[in-house]
Amino acid sequence: MDWFAWDFDHPAYFQIYADKDAEAAAEGPALAALLDLPPGSRVLDLPCGWGRLQPHLVARGWETLGGDLSRMNLDRHRKDHPATLARLDLRALPFRAGCADGVFCAYTSWGYFATDAENLRQLAEFARVLRPGGALLLDLAGRSSLRRTIAEVEGQWLEFPDEGYEERATWSPDGRRIRTERRCQGEAFRHDIWIPTDTEVRTSLAAAGFEVVAAYGGLDGRSWSEDAERWIYRGVRR
Repeated sequence: MDWFAWDFDHPAYFQIYADKDAEAAAEGPALAALLDLPPGSRVLDLPCGWGRLQPHLVARGWETLGGDLSRMNLDRHRKDHPATLARLDLRALPFRAGCADGVFCAYTSWGYFATDAENLRQLAEFARVLRPGGALLLDLAGRSSLRRTIAEVEGQWLEFPDEGYEERATWSPDGRRIRTERRCQGEAFRHDIWIPTDTEVRTSLAAAGFEVVAAYGGLDGRSWSEDAERWIYRGVRR
């Protein structure tokens, strides 16, 4: 079983990521502004999780549709943020070609798959469902910043008593992926995410059919920099 099929469909997920609801008040409006589409646009939120950012997309006047693999997240989304939703695999989206004006991919939701080909397939599917000229917003962790953060604690178990879990993070031997082990509610979880370089991001976007028209180093729209905590790319489908 893929790690995300287990981790994101377990009740502990909501405990580990409880702080994300509060962060959505700042992240949602800022990321939506960087996607920069007119009212009336059709936007796919992929993956949508439990819909914490969806109200901020709707506030822009967009027609939204959310998609996720996790049944548990989709159930909470329907309860907390009613919307049109689909259970899906990001490598094979169940939408017709050219059906959307925008794709919104937030919170480092690219790089989950085990191979480069699968991760490229996710971007190619984003391009396929966008109309020509449609926009993708790809929100990622900045690799250099993450490297500095992990270097201080790599391999150490860190406790988060308020949230009720502990974790440790290590880089894969080839230095391409972050592996995060967590213990919560008596269960073990393990994330394994590719953290690409800027060159790898841009090369993958180009191969999938996107032109990068803007790159940002923060939610405030500041210019991209190698040391930024977030790397946010706006790509337009060619």
